[in-house]
Amino acid sequence: MAELRWQEGEEVRRLSLEEGRYRIGRASDNEIVLKDFSVSRRHARVELRGDGWWIVDEGSTNGLKLNGGYVNEARLGEGDRVQIGNFELRFHATPPSLVADVGSSTFLRPLEAFREDFQLEGTETPHKGVSAASSHRERVLEALAQVARTLLEVEELEPVLEKVMEAIFAQLPADRAYVLLFTPEGTAELRIARSRGGANLEEAPVSQTILDLVARQKVAVLTSDAQVDERFAAGLSVRLHQIRSAMCAPLWHRDSVIGVLFVDTPLVTGCFTTEHLDILTALANYSAVAIDRARLNDSIREERRVRERLCRYHSPAVVEVIVDRKRAGDTDRIETREVSVLFADIVGFTSRCEHMQPTEVARFLAEFFSLASESVFEFGGTIDKFIGDAVMAFFGAPLPQPDHAERAVRAALGIRRRLARWNEARRASGLDEVEVRAAINSGLVVVGEIGSEMRVDYTVLGNTVNVAARLEELVAQPGQIVVGEQTYNAIGHLFPAEHLGEVSLRGLQGRLNTFRIRAEDLPGEDG
Repeated sequence: MAELRWQEGEEVRRLSLEEGRYRIGRASDNEIVLKDFSVSRRHARVELRGDGWWIVDEGSTNGLKLNGGYVNEARLGEGDRVQIGNFELRFHATPPSLVADVGSSTFLRPLEAFREDFQLEGTETPHKGVSAASSHRERVLEALAQVARTLLEVEELEPVLEKVMEAIFAQLPADRAYVLLFTPEGTAELRIARSRGGANLEEAPVSQTILDLVARQKVAVLTSDAQVDERFAAGLSVRLHQIRSAMCAPLWHRDSVIGVLFVDTPLVTGCFTTEHLDILTALANYSAVAIDRARLNDSIREERRVRERLCRYHSPAVVEVIVDRKRAGDTDRIETREVSVLFADIVGFTSRCEHMQPTEVARFLAEFFSLASESVFEFGGTIDKFIGDAVMAFFGAPLPQPDHAERAVRAALGIRRRLARWNEARRASGLDEVEVRAAINSGLVVVGEIGSEMRVDYTVLGNTVNVAARLEELVAQPGQIVVGEQTYNAIGHLFPAEHLGEVSLRGLQGRLNTFRIRAEDLPGEDG
């Protein structure tokens, strides 16, 4: 009479084979029940065909091995070793004396099966409050309870990765640990690697085959000897590093895999158990949650930093649009745009400052720059920079504004109105009045984040800018708003203006037509 024998813990079990078929799997209605996640619910069957017994794979996850090689089905012979998950079954045509010989092998742990067994997602922290939990399950959850709170309390990515390393070495007998995160393009990028002694490691000995298996099939992998498993041993780094025992688990949260955890020990086989694989799989889940959370926090901090920087130069409405564009990946650094550039400065600033203390000068400039910025932002402009006592702004970028010339003129008029109110307050305090001159020029510029690796500014460059600066410096008189010809062509029908004639500007070839906005002819404006 034929017989199958296998070992469960310290106990050796056997089943006599008489006739028909015998199912083998994790489900309780199989004739041979093997309670371990490495075994599928319907893993294999043994059946009598003619005068011989055959072993048949029932579509299992981890596959079926006969005498060390994978098979779909095969006839059994005396002493054959059948590997099903963690279990090795021996076939005997004539029952021998009691033996136990469990060989080394590789096991896969599907995440779906892990979810069913541990039900980690849906609770903040694992606990042992469910009844009928096996001691194995309790040990895994107890280990996770020790690290979950620590991981979820850390808010930044790099410290989270450090905590993951600490948790791995505290819970697992690994000599080395690696965290690889997938880029948006799907490439695995090594983010942190440590030895148990704390040394940094430069390379992750994980083959592309294992990465694909773990990430795409969403399984955790354990090998007792990577040198003899074809999926591991194919990697050159595995051979060079003499890796023996290894485990790899996906960094998973719900249905998303964001990377992998890989741990190994060189030289020694059989260091990891299926319980260790469960701990690594659960740890990978909590690590993925913590990493996602840290990435979100980092993104929020970066957006806050960007907003703070943008708010110094742009109106709130423009800031919102720029941030939305950055979120959508629209991050063009430099482009050519048609804009209107505005310069405005204080008349007689140098002589005024001769009798003022530095702190008084700073307060004085702050008042002027504030009223100028308010006027620019009111019409959707961008503050380029403050140059001494002058303010430079532009309209038409970063957001397209077909009416950029009109906006620039209205902003200049806004500066005049706010200046008039400031002068009223100064007169009431016994202080002298402040005069400002302004100029606007329209045309093509290069616009974008321009600078060095150490410092970058969002600015405009080109002849249009140079002409605007020269018009303000050499043509505009106190209280005047002077515009170039292209600006006048865009706004001449909107604002009263007078032709100032053609002028030659230092450093520029040719003569330019210039115009003055007759603010005194506008309702509510004084000359």
